[in-house]
Amino acid sequence: MPVIGESSKVKSMLELLNIAKILALVMGILGFLLAAGAAWPLVYGAWSSLFGAIYWIIAAIINLMAYMRMDEFVGMVKERRYSEFYDILITWMVLTLVFGVIVGVLLLIVFIEVNELKTSSEFSTPPQAPPPPQ
Repeated sequence: MPVIGESSKVKSMLELLNIAKILALVMGILGFLLAAGAAWPLVYGAWSSLFGAIYWIIAAIINLMAYMRMDEFVGMVKERRYSEFYDILITWMVLTLVFGVIVGVLLLIVFIEVNELKTSSEFSTPPQAPPPPQ
């Protein structure tokens, strides 16, 4: 039996995950373009731009990996596997906050909502009946 308010939270989480999926793809592609732009001065011997190029390559890879995981995240939410989703989401939230701020903020909002659902669903289970008297 769903907890009060669960369906609205689930709907908003699914919408945020879909938006995060699109933005992760855009940030992944944009990251590779920015890495190419940051690496361009390397042709002229400006080695200081190497760190920017490396950052954007890593950011692009992490955002594309997050893009590929979003369908799995949606499945976990639909199957009400909140504890497992919560544990995995922590890692991806931190990575995308560091390497793609927009996607990370959306995942942070989802993280807060799944935390509320996780705690409310733990307390919503009815207590077990005491054993019958002997």
